[in-house]
Amino acid sequence: MKLLTTIAAVLISISAFSQDLIEYDNGTFTHNGEELSMQQIDDLTVLHKAGRGNVRRANRFISFHKNQNYRIANNIGSLAVGSAAGFFGVPMVTFAVSYLDWVDEPGLAVVFGVGTGFCAVSYKAFSSIALSPEGCLRKRDNQFNKVADKLNEAIKAANQ
Repeated sequence: MKLLTTIAAVLISISAFSQDLIEYDNGTFTHNGEELSMQQIDDLTVLHKAGRGNVRRANRFISFHKNQNYRIANNIGSLAVGSAAGFFGVPMVTFAVSYLDWVDEPGLAVVFGVGTGFCAVSYKAFSSIALSPEGCLRKRDNQFNKVADKLNEAIKAANQ
């Protein structure tokens, strides 16, 4: 616990007294030319309350990159859920919207909500598919770039 407190204090002092920002490039985070560990990045995201979800998603894509069976199972599940949602969700929304124009029944609002939810789930499911290990690394880099951007914004806001 003392180690985490010390690390947090050092990171706070670095971010408070330095205008240099966190940079991400090809799997490594740097600050003032020093490489930061993933634990330090994790501590920074907790400290600044920024980019926590992006770190989780990036770590998930690292797992997909390392384990082919995990990636294939995720892709099959995402494709099945996304296809079913798109196949059933879009007609449900279309039917509910056209039917709501003529009849005022409260149950139809539920149908409309379910159809909209299916469409949202299908978009989310398709967006998590990574077909190749290189695709996983691209998506990891995209998420970690978002983390760096969010942390830099939080550090700038804290310095002002």
